[in-house]
Amino acid sequence: LYSNLQKYNLPFAEAVFDIDYFVRNPLPFYALAKEMWPGHRYKPTPAHHFFRLLHDKGKLLRCFSQNIDSLERQAGLP
Repeated sequence: LYSNLQKYNLPFAEAVFDIDYFVRNPLPFYALAKEMWPGHRYKPTPAHHFFRLLHDKGKLLRCFSQNIDSLERQAGLP
Protein backbone atom coordinates (compact mmCIF):
# COMPACT_ATOMS: atom_id res chain seq x y z
CA LEU A 1 0.00 0.00 0.00
CA TYR A 2 2.57 2.55 1.11
CA SER A 3 4.81 1.93 -1.91
CA ASN A 4 1.97 3.10 -4.20
CA LEU A 5 1.44 6.48 -2.52
CA GLN A 6 4.13 8.51 -4.33
CA LYS A 7 1.60 9.78 -6.87
CA TYR A 8 -0.22 11.69 -4.10
CA ASN A 9 2.84 13.81 -3.21
CA LEU A 10 2.34 13.28 0.52
CA PRO A 11 4.74 14.76 3.07
CA PHE A 12 5.01 11.25 4.60
CA ALA A 13 3.33 7.97 3.68
CA GLU A 14 1.00 7.83 6.68
CA ALA A 15 -0.32 11.32 5.93
CA VAL A 16 -3.05 9.79 3.78
CA PHE A 17 -4.53 8.44 7.05
CA ASP A 18 -3.63 11.40 9.25
CA ILE A 19 -6.64 13.50 10.34
CA ASP A 20 -4.66 16.75 10.46
CA TYR A 21 -3.46 16.25 6.89
CA PHE A 22 -6.95 15.15 5.81
CA VAL A 23 -8.45 18.41 7.13
CA ARG A 24 -6.00 20.38 4.99
CA ASN A 25 -6.11 18.11 1.93
CA PRO A 26 -8.72 15.31 1.78
CA LEU A 27 -8.20 14.55 -1.93
CA PRO A 28 -5.42 11.92 -1.52
CA PHE A 29 -7.54 9.97 0.97
CA TYR A 30 -10.59 9.98 -1.28
CA ALA A 31 -8.54 9.02 -4.34
CA LEU A 32 -6.97 6.11 -2.45
CA ALA A 33 -10.33 5.01 -1.05
CA LYS A 34 -11.81 5.02 -4.54
CA GLU A 35 -8.91 2.89 -5.79
CA MET A 36 -9.30 0.41 -2.96
CA TRP A 37 -13.09 0.12 -3.07
CA PRO A 38 -13.95 -2.58 -5.60
CA GLY A 39 -17.18 -1.06 -6.89
CA HIS A 40 -18.22 -3.01 -9.95
CA ARG A 41 -14.70 -3.76 -11.08
CA TYR A 42 -14.77 -7.18 -9.36
CA LYS A 43 -17.51 -9.78 -9.37
CA PRO A 44 -18.34 -12.42 -6.76
CA THR A 45 -16.66 -15.77 -7.40
CA PRO A 46 -18.44 -19.15 -7.50
CA ALA A 47 -17.39 -19.57 -3.87
CA HIS A 48 -19.30 -16.41 -2.89
CA HIS A 49 -22.39 -17.72 -4.69
CA PHE A 50 -21.95 -21.11 -3.00
CA PHE A 51 -22.06 -19.43 0.41
CA ARG A 52 -25.21 -17.62 -0.69
CA LEU A 53 -26.75 -20.95 -1.72
CA LEU A 54 -25.88 -22.46 1.67
CA HIS A 55 -27.50 -19.45 3.34
CA ASP A 56 -30.63 -19.71 1.19
CA LYS A 57 -31.00 -23.40 2.07
CA GLY A 58 -30.58 -22.70 5.78
CA LYS A 59 -27.29 -24.60 5.95
CA LEU A 60 -24.97 -21.68 6.67
CA LEU A 61 -24.81 -20.99 10.38
CA ARG A 62 -22.15 -18.25 10.19
CA CYS A 63 -19.88 -16.75 7.60
CA PHE A 64 -16.69 -15.36 9.11
CA SER A 65 -15.03 -13.04 6.65
CA GLN A 66 -12.95 -9.91 6.66
CA ASN A 67 -15.23 -8.78 3.82
CA ILE A 68 -12.88 -6.03 2.76
CA ASP A 69 -14.05 -6.29 -0.83
CA SER A 70 -17.83 -6.42 -0.17
CA LEU A 71 -18.19 -9.34 -2.60
CA GLU A 72 -20.18 -11.34 -0.06
CA ARG A 73 -22.73 -8.52 0.01
CA GLN A 74 -22.78 -8.36 -3.81
CA ALA A 75 -23.46 -12.10 -3.88
CA GLY A 76 -26.47 -11.54 -1.62
CA LEU A 77 -25.23 -12.66 1.77
CA PRO A 78 -26.78 -10.68 4.64
